Amino acid sequence: MTRMVYMGLGMMLLAAAAMAVMLPDRKARIVCYFSNWAIYRPGVGSYKIDDIPGDKCTHIVYSFIGVSNVTWDVLVLDQWNDVDNSGFANFTALKTKWPHIKTMLAIGGWGEGGKKYSQMAGVPARRTSLINDIIVYMNRYGFDGFDLDWEYPGATDRGGGSKDKDTFRDFVWVLRDAFNKEGKNWEISMAVPVAKFRLNEGYHVYELCESLDAIHVMTYDLRGNWVGYADVHSPLYKRPFDQYAYETLNVEDGLKLWVDYGCPKDKLIVGVPFYGRSFHLGSASNNGLKAPVKKWEGGGDKGPYTGAKGFLAYYEICEYIDPAKGGWTTKYDDVGKCPYAYKGTNWVGYEDVDSLKIKMDFIRREGYGGAMTWAIDMDDFKGLCGPVNPLITVLHDSMRDYIVPIAPKITTTTPSWWQWTTSGTRPTWTLSAKISSSTAMKIAIRKKHPPTIATQAPPVVTQAPAVVTQAPVVDNIIPDQTSHQMDCSKQEYFPHPNCSKYYRCVHGEPQEHSCKPGTVWDNEIQICNWPDAVKASGCQHQRGT
Repeated sequence: MTRMVYMGLGMMLLAAAAMAVMLPDRKARIVCYFSNWAIYRPGVGSYKIDDIPGDKCTHIVYSFIGVSNVTWDVLVLDQWNDVDNSGFANFTALKTKWPHIKTMLAIGGWGEGGKKYSQMAGVPARRTSLINDIIVYMNRYGFDGFDLDWEYPGATDRGGGSKDKDTFRDFVWVLRDAFNKEGKNWEISMAVPVAKFRLNEGYHVYELCESLDAIHVMTYDLRGNWVGYADVHSPLYKRPFDQYAYETLNVEDGLKLWVDYGCPKDKLIVGVPFYGRSFHLGSASNNGLKAPVKKWEGGGDKGPYTGAKGFLAYYEICEYIDPAKGGWTTKYDDVGKCPYAYKGTNWVGYEDVDSLKIKMDFIRREGYGGAMTWAIDMDDFKGLCGPVNPLITVLHDSMRDYIVPIAPKITTTTPSWWQWTTSGTRPTWTLSAKISSSTAMKIAIRKKHPPTIATQAPPVVTQAPAVVTQAPVVDNIIPDQTSHQMDCSKQEYFPHPNCSKYYRCVHGEPQEHSCKPGTVWDNEIQICNWPDAVKASGCQHQRGT
């Protein structure tokens, strides 16, 4: 009898060990996006790769790279920062200090728009070209994963088209197949909205969630100056005054929509902002939630470091609400579970330590896969208001011992409406497509004569260059009389009368930048390029610029 008991226990232990091997890591994700342009913020706002608290994140995401609408390869958006100054290499080198973290590279972002991505995804040859290049950069820099941040498939207001929903899914399928065939366990994630019309326009939710490792849900920017009244932008729950589309535009209902459309909870990573959305009130005496605002002013006053109307980093807000420094009045949305503050006619809604604790408890209670922040560079990383990095510390302390429950599987034999696909053939990656001679030639040319690229992130370098080039100059915020002629809601870059300069929109405000010496602005492909490769545009070539 004793022998049988021991045998039974042995079999149970073996079975448990086998299950442990078979089950994936169920630890929660703590995803930290890093915006590569944060280095250019003035003074104590300048954020460098070494400032990233890798001990508090499971995944760190380098944001962003783009796509060229000429070659359909990867477009490096900041040549000096990402390549010449070894941004990519230094980012992935953080794994030597923190071996547990996964380093990811993100493509897209708001500034890239949607038109190029729509044009790329709809043509198989263009998909092949981009995926070829992505694989080159993944290998050369040693990234562990890739993040898709197309904002948004199918969005006609962002340059998208009606076929994007299918072609984006096809692109994801081919990218997944290509990564699998590389055999390096590269992860793929995507950043997604929660507005129902966006999901209907651009996302085959069930199929995408089935193919991807994680879905980073952007449960922030749900309100802003565009709505015409003051409000917090990441409310956890619906409030009594929420009406029409805003009734379900909150964290709880936004996540539920993704689940209802067929995405398992354990793949949904809940986004939280480390910044606030600000407003100019119509009257200093009317300062509560939903108070009227001067929408035409474009939001609250610019912060001293982020320099954009309607937007404040947490490290700017925390000084404003310090009685000894800014003296703003703080209040709380008791239903939405977010703080807000005001002084005079300036008003901001944001997240703090207490509100983030509530959101982390919500994630654990509901069984979601973890937390994500945009962006790590807006935490109080210098300790201006107290302990260093207080917000990411909340995420880490709340998630580090959280084991994500396995989401229930769909058991019905009849597919739900969102499981039906509109095309019968799933595209795959073929090894013969990898690094064609034309792609290799384009890569070689770009390495030999690298143009200065002006937006966000990736050609790849194995070591730091012997000579570090000068950083691109951020000259100034352009004068008010010029800024009204540039609509930053429509595009990110504008030409300058001086051929060696250009304007870039940063958080809705155009800023003047200078190209590297010897290059000029190429408005056709929106980068700094060699003069002999740029079509005449009527700008002036000036000496000494």
